[in-house]
Amino acid sequence: MQTVFVTADIHGHFKILKDTLAKKGFDPDNPGHHLLVLGDLFDRGDESFEVYQYLRHLYDEGKASLVLGNHDLFMLEFLEGKDERTSFNVIHNGFDKTLESFTGKTVQKNQKDFSKLRKIVNEQAPELYGFLDTLPLYIEHENVIFTHGGIDFSNPEWKKTPRETLVWNYQEQLTPPDNKTVVVGHDRTALIRMRRAEARELDEKKDELFEPIHENNVWYIDSFVEFSKRLNVLVFTFERPL
Repeated sequence: MQTVFVTADIHGHFKILKDTLAKKGFDPDNPGHHLLVLGDLFDRGDESFEVYQYLRHLYDEGKASLVLGNHDLFMLEFLEGKDERTSFNVIHNGFDKTLESFTGKTVQKNQKDFSKLRKIVNEQAPELYGFLDTLPLYIEHENVIFTHGGIDFSNPEWKKTPRETLVWNYQEQLTPPDNKTVVVGHDRTALIRMRRAEARELDEKKDELFEPIHENNVWYIDSFVEFSKRLNVLVFTFERPL
């Protein structure tokens, strides 16, 4: 038996991650515990490097698994030298916070050349690209599928979905599974509730606005951490280890 703690969309909030896991009872020294992160380690928060170091340590110890998220793809694009994409993500997606966390340097919103910062990141974390580039897009275990974005179950060959599509998909817009449970991040539960007129406004004091949503065999767990200052963690018990 293994107890698996599942979270997603950490977005550079290391202290919140550690505090939430502790409250949920995750013990990295317990051989029966395992952490599963459904992507988006980086951006928006100030502690992306700390998040990476912590999760990479657990991963190397066999105590954590991760799947790729779209914000992790931003890091790959940066490391590949795609400065135009990086500039866009600095302006619109909080990637400046990630670069500042990894390098200790101030990043300007209008910055266009990232070569010096890329050199520092590669020196700080030379294994980062290879680690992210080999993360799976989904993990299927027993009767549960874990992924970041969403899976179109009307497509019998969904496992061949391109990486960029799978990490950007929104499960709510896709055909749900018939006989499996799917757990996703990416789509903030508060915004799902607002789209459905179940909530009129964002209020960080309303815990219920950010809690997981479970329907049609799908769990949505993105807590909008940069606004809510909290993370969702689901706990599963499996017969076989992940």
